[in-house]
Amino acid sequence: MAKESEDIEETTVEEPTKNGGRSCKPVTNAIWAEGSKAEVQAFYFNNFGRAVLFISVTFLSFAILELANKQAGCPKNDDGVYEDCGKRVYGAKPSSMLSLMAVLGGVITAMFMPYAGAIVDYTPYRRAFGIGCATVLVLANTVQIFLFESTWFVLAIIQAVFAAASFIANAMVMWSYVKDSAESDHALHGITTSGRLWETFGMFGFLILVTVVGVASGWDSVSLARFSQALAVALGGTFLWLAYSRYAPRPAQQEVPEGKGLYTAGMSSLYNTFTQLGKTAPGAKRFFMAVVFIDAATGSFTTLGVTYLKEQLELTDFQSQVFLILTLLCGIPGSIFHRTVGRRFGHKRGFLACLMYWIGTTVLFVLVLSGPGQKNLAYLFGVLFGIAYGWYFPAINGFFISLLPPGRDVEMWGWNQFASVILSWVPPLIFTGLNETVDDLRLGMVGLISFHVIGLIIAFTIDDSQTWDEEKVLSESDELSDEEVGESAPMEESALSKEEELVINEEVGKSTPMQESALTKEDELVMNEEVK
Repeated sequence: MAKESEDIEETTVEEPTKNGGRSCKPVTNAIWAEGSKAEVQAFYFNNFGRAVLFISVTFLSFAILELANKQAGCPKNDDGVYEDCGKRVYGAKPSSMLSLMAVLGGVITAMFMPYAGAIVDYTPYRRAFGIGCATVLVLANTVQIFLFESTWFVLAIIQAVFAAASFIANAMVMWSYVKDSAESDHALHGITTSGRLWETFGMFGFLILVTVVGVASGWDSVSLARFSQALAVALGGTFLWLAYSRYAPRPAQQEVPEGKGLYTAGMSSLYNTFTQLGKTAPGAKRFFMAVVFIDAATGSFTTLGVTYLKEQLELTDFQSQVFLILTLLCGIPGSIFHRTVGRRFGHKRGFLACLMYWIGTTVLFVLVLSGPGQKNLAYLFGVLFGIAYGWYFPAINGFFISLLPPGRDVEMWGWNQFASVILSWVPPLIFTGLNETVDDLRLGMVGLISFHVIGLIIAFTIDDSQTWDEEKVLSESDELSDEEVGESAPMEESALSKEEELVINEEVGKSTPMQESALTKEDELVMNEEVK
């Protein structure tokens, strides 16, 4: 414990210089930990590049909704926002376009995941596969620059199919290199912390920059989307190129079982891991069952929330952007709140409380914000959902790592990522079906609420009596809270958010199984936090 405290203090306390000033080493460690290594640099550049490409989809979504409404012939209100006119385009309502994209992208991604994982594990083509995925991701965003009324539908399909799957596959390759880049768990923590900051800077900086350009230029949604895609391709493509120019080839980690192809080998690996957990860590197995529903709902809120803001509340693009910025900023108090609740009530009860907060906030969101007359209240819910996201990610990671035997958190990352996307297409499908049949976006949000409720019920049944190393888990969970600053936007979480957090949890090292109610350990953790 003393050694761990010394390590933490070493990277977080400023060092005095000869002239009595303060050293900049802690800041450098936070942003550029282990930065002398080429593959660590690649990790930072990849995080920044993909974050920029990811957040640019926000502006693309606004443009797709505008073009769909325009082609359907719907009128605009006094604020220049299209009203729901009941007309259809390509057989669907304009308000269903984003959710249909989410359905298509979710199905393709869930089907592609086992194959991508098999390439990383069973072949020596990990780097080449990553280069291919990054190239497809950049090209899929490049064609969005040519977004017009005559091209938007085809481009929306390209974005849903190719960008979504390649984004997740690139993330899988990126994280597969992380463990090999660190000489110790402490070094791994520093690397992943810095990577989180690079990702945060990319998303938040891009969102602010494009919003300011939109206000200054007076461009409409489509023109601003073209600009955002051009900027995202230039920045994101450059940083992804910098990343893959630093990755080294890797040999296959294991051989393909006799009589199986890559896809069946990937599926078998997922199945065997899941069944084995029933014997070694049954709580973690039940956790994955809950995550299938919880992450599907949490990730889908991005797409469905944007549709609800634009179509149901008739917010302008700028008003919607302010909503997202508030959500980003309010992730900070959400992370702090997680720290307080987790320490007072434990990981399971803290996680359950987070889910209940999510459900309650979403129910109020739908009940209170019924139409354009309540649009000013939307900003309040931007704050509330920001707290929810800031609380959610460290809470779910802290609980997850507490359920695993020591040393298996990185191993379980692949299954956790698969669980987070396997049903990601179902809530958008429910939303689309209800929107198309009963013409009620408020009722369409029931898919999100119901999936969260199902996940909550399963989470209640998780047996956390066999947990591991509370000292490590609480420390990791708190570090995650610090790393989540500005990282809690709704965009985060569909595809990617949480898989990255799992690697961060490898940070402190191994110690003895925890004693859940030991007051002395709690006191030590609080003291360490104060030192930090």
